Amino acid sequence: MKKTIYAALLVLFAFVLLPSSVMAKSIYEHQTTTIPANQTVDDVIIIGGNALVLGSIANSIVIVNGDVHLGSTSQVKGFVFVIGGKVQQDAGSVINGDVISISLDDATQNSLLIGGGLVLGIWVIQLAGSLIMILIPLLMILLGKHRTASFIEKHRFESMGKLIYTGFFSGMILIAVSLLLLLTVVGIPFILLIGLIIFVAFAFGMTTISYLIAERVQGTSGKADWIKATLGAFILTSSVNIPILGLLLLVVIFLFSFGVATIWFVEKVRKKNRV
Repeated sequence: MKKTIYAALLVLFAFVLLPSSVMAKSIYEHQTTTIPANQTVDDVIIIGGNALVLGSIANSIVIVNGDVHLGSTSQVKGFVFVIGGKVQQDAGSVINGDVISISLDDATQNSLLIGGGLVLGIWVIQLAGSLIMILIPLLMILLGKHRTASFIEKHRFESMGKLIYTGFFSGMILIAVSLLLLLTVVGIPFILLIGLIIFVAFAFGMTTISYLIAERVQGTSGKADWIKATLGAFILTSSVNIPILGLLLLVVIFLFSFGVATIWFVEKVRKKNRV
């Protein structure tokens, strides 16, 4: 394998030293390199040309922008790697390793472009979501100051199970109301209002759970509230980015947030009725 790598580097270095006209001629004329029968070579590395193999290859074949034809008397002990070409193998030829062929036609290029764009888009969305999840508790602590701290203290000893199932039922109610509002044009502004309510509930819930998680970390005692909230949010965000498990954790965070917001709202209504 090392010999193959060294040979590839040597070929690339030679192409750099060649004049541009010679390079263009080598790449686009697709000259054919032939390995005769009863002859053994270590590696075959060709850029911008074809290969006709009738003999034995001790290691591997690497072809860039060209085709490889393996005759019936050929034997390749390593792998065959072709980019921008095709592999033709006659009956009787032997390949001990893998055959990897990457086409560079329009369909493949479009697929790579679309696939790369989707991967990049998902990565950007994931990065933006992670930054938002970390910034929300930090901003809530810095802007809310004592109000946010008192809110956290009120729900410090609430049962986690109670908050989650309360959030589940309140979330189901919000979904049902949103579906009903979708049936009418007049209901669209109310759907936006529900979306704002969900975001605010998530902000308070995320801040609360981040702060409580950070308090369980050694060395955070006596630290500023914004440091605790940011540390807890970082731990949560890192966990959310774990495949499958992260999705379940995100659902739990939403349910917890809805539960906290629902209990807070119910307490406010009760106090108002008492007055």
